[in-house]
Amino acid sequence: MGIVTMGPKNMSGEEKAHILDLLDEKTWKEVTVRCLCAAWRPLWPECVLQRDFEGFEESEEEAVVHEIVALGNSMGLEVDDDDVEELVEEHSKELSTEELLELHKEENETLKRSLTSEESGEEEDKEESRIIPAKDLKDVFFWWNKLSKLAEDYHPDVGSVQKAISVFNDNVMNYFWKVQKSRGFVNA
Repeated sequence: MGIVTMGPKNMSGEEKAHILDLLDEKTWKEVTVRCLCAAWRPLWPECVLQRDFEGFEESEEEAVVHEIVALGNSMGLEVDDDDVEELVEEHSKELSTEELLELHKEENETLKRSLTSEESGEEEDKEESRIIPAKDLKDVFFWWNKLSKLAEDYHPDVGSVQKAISVFNDNVMNYFWKVQKSRGFVNA
């Protein structure tokens, strides 16, 4: 029988690492928040909460606000708790029907502006000079009616479909309706 000795010489690397992990974990459990904040405050003051009273637990909402403030400050922004709370209050209010309609209108106008380029005046002249054959115009209306009907019938997100149809009508189909109207046709 050989002699069994205990100690670092006979331990494998995994065993040593495991013991170090356990010691590390136990040590970190004994470090208080106050101690950690005191160590970090001189190094990175923006990331340390100003309120570090032991025994007083802050609510989850306060913790999130403090985290947002710390993140903003670390990015070089001048943000405090009141700014964040004011912003949250503004966004938590329900919008009235008028405000929703106004937002929808603004969104459509922004989309229209983004779809038209700086050369839109020249492009419109070129487009108007091209004559759309009556059959192609009829096809545009037929296929758009068919596509929009299929989307409304089968797509699960009705709101998105209605919004997309509205935007497409405003930005694309409106041109074809104007052409049709200028030719004296009432219905497609």
